[in-house]
Amino acid sequence: MENKTCAICEEGKLKKKIVSYKIYGVELGKFPAHVCSKCGEEWFDEETALKIEKLEKEKGLFGLSKETKISYSGNSLIIRIPKEIADFMKLEKETSVLIHPDGENKLSMEIV
Repeated sequence: MENKTCAICEEGKLKKKIVSYKIYGVELGKFPAHVCSKCGEEWFDEETALKIEKLEKEKGLFGLSKETKISYSGNSLIIRIPKEIADFMKLEKETSVLIHPDGENKLSMEIV
């Protein structure tokens, strides 16, 4: 894959590097990857991807992204937080959070 053109930006060349891999803010380690010299996209071989997936599963991070719906409660909109995410973040009823827009299509939440 060395010196092949990136399939994402179609301009950069792929170079072998060791990269840090994080998911949901949790560092899983450093892994070999092919990285685009232009856009920075990272590509892992199948063996590395399986190692990363195994670590995600061991740490309870695999499949943590969940789709949910926005509902009403009185005059407010509410977002239901799936149990797996609440457990991961150690959220409980009455936990104070700060929410703010992070662009037009993203909402960020911080525990305060």
